[in-house]
Amino acid sequence: MHTSCMEYVNYIAFACSIVALGLSVIACARVGKFVNSTADTDWETLANLTGDIAALKRTCQTLNNRLNGMNKATIPQEQIIQQMLEHQNVEQIRRGG
Repeated sequence: MHTSCMEYVNYIAFACSIVALGLSVIACARVGKFVNSTADTDWETLANLTGDIAALKRTCQTLNNRLNGMNKATIPQEQIIQQMLEHQNVEQIRRGG
């Protein structure tokens, strides 16, 4: 019984090594495909891409700052409503109402 257990371990190890070999072949193929697709990329194209990414980053940061400013009020809404009501009361008193 001890021998059959070791055989299972050997089969499992063999299967794992086959899977690892297959995954490494797939990874090598993907790296080769990437190298071939970027072979004609020159420094000017890379600089342009870097500039475009920086512009997109600034745009995203600006948009996030605007959205955060909309969501985060420095004065609570209840206080704003109370000030509006007080202002309306003052206006009515000034008009004589």
